[in-house]
Amino acid sequence: MEILGAGVIHRKLLENSGLGDYEGWAFGIGLERLAMLLYGIPDIRLFWSSDERFLKQFEGAKPEDSIQFRPFSNYSPSYRDVSMWVDPEMFHENDLCDVVRDVAGNVAE
Repeated sequence: MEILGAGVIHRKLLENSGLGDYEGWAFGIGLERLAMLLYGIPDIRLFWSSDERFLKQFEGAKPEDSIQFRPFSNYSPSYRDVSMWVDPEMFHENDLCDVVRDVAGNVAE
């Protein structure tokens, strides 16, 4: 993960801005990247989302609080639950996953 990113400014950009005789460098610390490391956040795009499941995890938090990101589904929550008893000798959990994927396609996780 890049924390202290740096790079050369593209020549065409300098020429278009009338600074073609110069060379430019870009530096950045990336505060989002530091927060990702500190809180265990796997995807930088979450910082720009409006998903309440992400935002509420850090609501009212102070820098000294020990908070770790809790992953959540990309899909909206479902409040229905299915329970069943199966004979472990006759059934493997992958069998159920195959049936669910056949019926639900990419909608099921």
